[in-house]
Amino acid sequence: MKAAVDKKGLLSMVPMSESKINAMEKAGEFPKRFAMTGRTVAWNRDEVEAWLDKWQEENTGKKPDHCPDVRQRKYRPVQAGAA
Repeated sequence: MKAAVDKKGLLSMVPMSESKINAMEKAGEFPKRFAMTGRTVAWNRDEVEAWLDKWQEENTGKKPDHCPDVRQRKYRPVQAGAA
């Protein structure tokens, strides 16, 4: 039997914002949702977990894009040995 996860469950599984998940889904980079009822959507738990495994494998050890090199800043220089 396949398990489904609703939006609240999805957001607890995937540590990303709802807008980021929606954008990735629209770009084909995230599993597609399906309609449970006329107003309720869900995702296949197995597909989401497989996506998480793949994402983790591809991004383990990578430095986040938003972390600047603090040693290059002009104000509040980093003390020796701190960074």
